[in-house]
Amino acid sequence: MRVDLGETVPDLRPFDAVIFAGGEYRPDEFDKPIFQAERPRIEEALAARVPILGICLGHQLLAHWLGGKVRSGKWEIGWLPVTMTEAGRADPLLAELDNPFHAFLWHGDQVTALPAGAELLASSDMCPVQAYRLKDLPVWGLQFNPQYDPVIAEGVTRHAKWIEKLGYNRDQIVAAGYREYDDVAGKIFGSFFRSVEQTSRVPSTPEALVTPTPAGSVAPQ
Repeated sequence: MRVDLGETVPDLRPFDAVIFAGGEYRPDEFDKPIFQAERPRIEEALAARVPILGICLGHQLLAHWLGGKVRSGKWEIGWLPVTMTEAGRADPLLAELDNPFHAFLWHGDQVTALPAGAELLASSDMCPVQAYRLKDLPVWGLQFNPQYDPVIAEGVTRHAKWIEKLGYNRDQIVAAGYREYDDVAGKIFGSFFRSVEQTSRVPSTPEALVTPTPAGSVAPQ
């Protein structure tokens, strides 16, 4: 579903899972009407224990809506090492990844305070909250972008002519992706959907994709 185009967010409680993806919105825009239609739907899904994977902006909005803090900061761009905490090493979502692992990062905002009931799973040098989980719920937030492989990341990196102004070298970023990538997409999404299969909820419809962005918002798979 494209909430940015005014499409109605369905009741997410019957869905097997929700992927709540990213977009180009900053913390001072989190109260825009675009988000108000989906917030109660996400909150209903949380109360119903629907598995949710928040990515980038989705990760930030989950934290913000649950009482955490999100702030603007320096841009973190490229294939960079992410280090798990002890809880992260034990968490099923990150179980197949090396520690540290390289992930594609593309953000200027970050969660600076976790909401109550959230546990830190991973950090990077510039961003202390790269991953968290809501304790006792199948709900995760990821600042890094597991959906990017080296090919997709190269296209984004070469298109963004402004990154040199921030001190980043696009050729080095592209080369690092092909050198360091170790199927983060397959491992993260594979682990997430295995967790979905193991949930005690009774599935009744396919999983949903929630993306509050110009590129797409809540979209059933």
